[in-house]
Formats: sequence, structure tokens, C-alpha cells
Amino acid sequence: MAGPIPIVFPPSSAPGVRPQESGGRLVNAFSEKTLVGAPSDIIIRRSPGLQRVAMTTDPVHIHTRGFLDAGSVALWILNQRVYKVDSDFVLTDLGALTGTKPVTTARNNAVTKQNVVVTENGCFNLFDNSAPTAFADADLPSSPTSVCDYDGYFVWSFGDGRVFASDLNDVTVSALSFNTEQGLFARRVIRYAGRLYVFGDKWTGVYRDVGTSPFPFVREATVPRGIIGTHAVAGWEAGWANELIWAGDDFNVYRLNGYTPVPISTDAVSRDIQRTVLTGDRDFIEAYVYMFGRNAFWVLSAHDEWTWEYNLATGEWNERKSHNRNCWKGMGSLRMFDQWLIGDEYTGELYAISGDYFLEGTDQLIWFVESGVLAGFPRGMIVPRASFHITSGVGTYDLSADPKVQISWSLDGGYTYGDPVLRRLGGPGSTKSHPYVLNCGLSRGQGIRFRLQVSDPVHVGLNGGVIEPKPGGYSG
Repeated sequence: MAGPIPIVFPPSSAPGVRPQESGGRLVNAFSEKTLVGAPSDIIIRRSPGLQRVAMTTDPVHIHTRGFLDAGSVALWILNQRVYKVDSDFVLTDLGALTGTKPVTTARNNAVTKQNVVVTENGCFNLFDNSAPTAFADADLPSSPTSVCDYDGYFVWSFGDGRVFASDLNDVTVSALSFNTEQGLFARRVIRYAGRLYVFGDKWTGVYRDVGTSPFPFVREATVPRGIIGTHAVAGWEAGWANELIWAGDDFNVYRLNGYTPVPISTDAVSRDIQRTVLTGDRDFIEAYVYMFGRNAFWVLSAHDEWTWEYNLATGEWNERKSHNRNCWKGMGSLRMFDQWLIGDEYTGELYAISGDYFLEGTDQLIWFVESGVLAGFPRGMIVPRASFHITSGVGTYDLSADPKVQISWSLDGGYTYGDPVLRRLGGPGSTKSHPYVLNCGLSRGQGIRFRLQVSDPVHVGLNGGVIEPKPGGYSG
């Protein structure tokens, strides 16, 4: 008999175009590099949970569209409504804001700071104690595509390539305070690292503040990559790891290095972006960020379709899926009250990211891992035993005293899987649990894969696994 063969679990999720081409998958799971002395070079952990801190009482206004840090309070924008969130997570309904699509927001540096928001219906003023109002200055053209703040100015982008700036720390706008990116559909303006970035459908213009009048900025550089949609960029947010990342106009994801776009997406991520753009609404592709320990997650999500996370700490990708959905229910983020806050796409709930809470609100957070393919091509391989190194004794008396892992396997390279079996992970203090399966069968030429799934709300840490094979006959 041959010696034990490692079961290879991927550091990045890599579903193939077809199941048998997959490099393995991580869903609601991410990999971390371990230190010397750990059981393996990487450990695959459960993604952090969503612990509810507030919830609207109106069953209509439930879809998160965006946030704004308004100083001592947060403004939470849902479909058709704006709420104020204080440090005790008490919600105050501030009034109506028409629209259902994602928004962009900005705040200037005036003594009494002013807030604005751009929706699919135009530009509006936001307040922390009253209802939104329409932006009043008629010198600002209608239908901006986005807004940001930059050195005390409000800055707007427009589909015809124009970029307008307000007066300093004011909501007044000069009709001549603009520049035009010729031939560009300007989708998004971003303030990042002391510069203004104008993301368009073909390239990105970079500006710096020189205090000129009527337009206070001068063009400095061109980033030779555009953006796929208005909301497909994140990384400038306070509290994150200060790396600007966006989905480019060519369906690939890029990280900014100086003024050079560096591609970081995998084929699977790029395929999903392209499919959504060609069949759906590109403005429902949203990027946002959050931190979890030393991990910095950049999230890209397409409503009701898929969610990908890029971990800046490791350079690896993982998928997120909420219970009974194709994508993650988390939508938008804000660092506030010493926590990362995440809105809900479907239920009007507001969450805090938590590594000690293994649910999403009250829904299951299902940890799902698929291995890479093991040996068996073209000859089959008999697998009498497969063992998995999973952290044991993780049960809790309050939620899950006897947690289990579901294990299933494919003998044809991932094309089909058998029914899962359950193995114990161990209750509180029960560390002898050692999940394994016997007599997996003979692989049929394309190799064998394993799937592991944990639904119980407990800590999960996978350090790999091994199989003990027997030689098999040719299986065609």
C-alpha cells in the first residue's frame, strides 16, 4: 500500500468552468497562513459572522443602499428612507429619500459640516436631525453619477465626462467650476491618498488640489484602466488597510500601485463580473471593505448572484453565500463606534462584524470547503480511509453542544457527489474527535474530491487531511 496522500485544500476559491476543472472552493471560509509549529502551513477558518445591532420596524424600507459617517452618528440609507444610528444603535427615521439603487455620499469640512448624497434621482442634502432636501444650486447640472469630498470641496462626476466642484466648504457651485474628461463616461469620483480619482468607462483621471478658480484642481496623471460600474470600487474608507481596489472596465479586478493598475482577480472572479455586466445591471455590482483581526477583506458583490472577497493580508479569494441565497446578505460597510458595520440587502437589519458570532443575524452561516482533485487519472484509486484535521472540542452548551461536520466525496473528479455522512467535532472539552470516513470506493479516472460542511454555530479550523489509498485497476 502507498503511504498517506495529503488531501489538498486550496488557499483560494477556484471553481472551474466545469466542476471537474475546479481547484477547490472556499465558501464562508478563508485561509490564513500559520506560524512555525502549527499543524499545517495554512488553516481554513470560518468567515466572521454578522451580529445584529439594530433593525428597522418598517417592513418596506429594508434594502441597504449606503452609509455616511456624520461625526457622532451614522446615516444609514435604505430604499426610500434615511435613518440616523447613534452609538447605542438607536434608530431615528429621518424621512424619505426616493430611490432603491446604491448611493454615494460625501461630507465637507465646514464648521457646521454639510452632507450630500447622489442617488439615481439626483443630488440631495442630508442632515442628522431632519429629512433630506433637494440640492438647491441650479448651477450643478442634473443627473450626476456620483459625489465625493476632497479637501473640503464636494466633487461630482457626470456621464458626459464633466467633473464639477463646489465652493470650499459650501454647497454653492459655480457654473464654470468644472473640467471635462473628453471622450469619457465619468462613472465615479473618489478621494484617495491626497488625490482625486475620476473613474470612467475607459480610463481614470488623477487630479490634485491647487486652489485655482473657478475649478480648484489640476489634472496630474492617467491610470490606464477604467471601472466596470459606479459602485465597483472601495479601499479609501477610514479604518481600512488603505489600498484602492476596483473592478476594471475589462472585467478584471485591479489594485492601485502608484498610478499602475495591478491585476489581482482570478479567472472565476472575472467570469462572474463579465456575466453580470452582459446580462444584468452593472450598477448593482458593489464593492465595500471590512477588517477582521489582521485580515483586510475587499468585497465585491452582485445582487442575488454572487459575492467574492479578496483578503489583502494573504492575496487570496473566497466566496460568501448567505443561507438559501446565491450571494452574501451583507451590503455596504462603515467603520463606526469602533466596529465595522454591515447593512443587510434583504431584511432591514444592521450588523457588526464578529469573529465570535457564528451566525448571520439568526440565519445559519454555513462553512463549506471543497478539496482539489486527488490522484486517480487515468487509473482509479481505492480510498479505504480519509481523515480530516479539524479543530475539535468546539461545541458550546448554549448553542451547539454536539456539533458535526458533513463529509461527502466525488469519485469522478467533482461531477457528482454521494450523500454526506455526519461526523462529530466534539462538545465542550471533548477533544478526541477525529473526523474520518471509511471505504470511499474506487475513483473513476478523474480523481477524487471531498466536500466538508459545518452548519452548527461553532468555531471551525481545518488544517488539511490525508487518505490511505490502495492501487486500483484501470477505470476508463
